[in-house]
Amino acid sequence: RYIDESNDPQGIVLRATIHEQIGNYTAELTDIDMLVAQHVSPELLRWRASIAMEAGAYAVAQRDIQQLLKWQYSPELLSFLGLTYYYQDKPDSALTVFNQVIKEVPQQIETYLYAGALCLEAGEYDLSLNFINAGLIQDPQNATLLFYKGAALVEKEELTEGCRCLYKAFVNGVDDATDYLTEYCYGAE
Repeated sequence: RYIDESNDPQGIVLRATIHEQIGNYTAELTDIDMLVAQHVSPELLRWRASIAMEAGAYAVAQRDIQQLLKWQYSPELLSFLGLTYYYQDKPDSALTVFNQVIKEVPQQIETYLYAGALCLEAGEYDLSLNFINAGLIQDPQNATLLFYKGAALVEKEELTEGCRCLYKAFVNGVDDATDYLTEYCYGAE
């Protein structure tokens, strides 16, 4: 009962943590909003942004990430900003951000994954392959990049190379490659 009615920071943090444990992100966001109203800090904004992403409240996450970037810039945060654009169906803005991160930190593989997946989903296979191949230069054995490369190639009907990439991805633990392998590489429907 104390936890349900508490407005002191410790009670709110405990309640928010409980909401997170049970997957009630909306209630957790409400609790974190109460904390932020009492005291704005980078830690609280980072927490709220991550929970907002989980809850699908991308505008909230975007606002918090933009504030965090003013306080403590990092390419990782910038990548998360790109993801907020991606999830809000603003691919051009997302790609602009991802390109900036790639220019600043080319070894950050996640950014190639985000950009490649965005382009793949949009049916922009050549652009997707540009990001994926650039990522593979940084990490040639990355199984997820190999999966995306295989998916883009089979969509372009470049089956030999696409199936080779999908098989490598599957052997290295990417179970999602199974459907592509079945449909495009082994002739089953």
